Amino acid sequence: MITALQYKKGKAVNGGLSNLHNPKIFVWADVFEPTKKELKQIAHAAQIPLEDLKITIDEEERPKIIELDGPFSLIVFGSPSFEKDEITTTPVFIYISKARNCVITIRNKDTKSISKIKELIETKKNLIDRGASHFAYRLMEEILITYFSVLDDVEARIDKIEDTVVKTPDMSIVERIFEAKKTLIYFTKTITANREVIASIERGYLAEIDKKITKEFITLYNDTVQLVDMSSTYRDILTGTLDTYLSSVSMNLNKIMKTLTVGASFILIPTLIASIYGMNFQGMPELYWKYGYFFAIGIMIFSVSATWLFFKRKKWI
Repeated sequence: MITALQYKKGKAVNGGLSNLHNPKIFVWADVFEPTKKELKQIAHAAQIPLEDLKITIDEEERPKIIELDGPFSLIVFGSPSFEKDEITTTPVFIYISKARNCVITIRNKDTKSISKIKELIETKKNLIDRGASHFAYRLMEEILITYFSVLDDVEARIDKIEDTVVKTPDMSIVERIFEAKKTLIYFTKTITANREVIASIERGYLAEIDKKITKEFITLYNDTVQLVDMSSTYRDILTGTLDTYLSSVSMNLNKIMKTLTVGASFILIPTLIASIYGMNFQGMPELYWKYGYFFAIGIMIFSVSATWLFFKRKKWI
């Protein structure tokens, strides 16, 4: 699906691809889940070789910058992706042309950052009235803001997991820990690559980014450093939480085994006494003794009491 917005007469309006050649009008074309037909449309309208657009088919493309033949350069930037209950990352392909004053974004999965940019355009015209370079900067900034938002949610999930581990540990916690760690692994890998992309732009390695804007990318670079640190910290916390869960399970198991052992000890000695007197050997003096039965019961009670006192002194019960 192709949607095109252009900045004309002081406001953003829906438009077509025909103004991609007009440097006086800023145009942003966003392509979601592109078909082969739509890629051909973009290639024809923007005069980008179709081969340079086929890279967008790869959903595992690593963030990087590519200087293309012609007026466009390509920025591959990783963004959080939201599908069902899973949060992963997906590349956003940003084709930017300073000479033609236009930006083309192509993505294969839902990214909240693109939707947010579309909402902001309606209220903040300075998102698109300052040209392609500033728009690319704001787009990448919004993607990083989405990372921060997701990590805030992850932090809240970690707090809940920690409370559950302490109070009522169960197997569902392990699944929740691994889900959060999986998200953080995707994030760390992608954000680290994003950091290299921003560093390259900040050093002026991408010709299609206005030199006046490159200094602003230092802020984005610092944001990526902070995001990497946050992801690593949360992963360490989750690893510690998993260790705490395993220790808690082990302690509970030890308590159960301890309880069973104490209970078995109370039964063991009386069972031994009953077994001895149940052998019915002739010559056992207590068998024909008037108080033999009470004597055996007394020994059993005494043995249980002695065992209980022993465990009590050792503080095992």
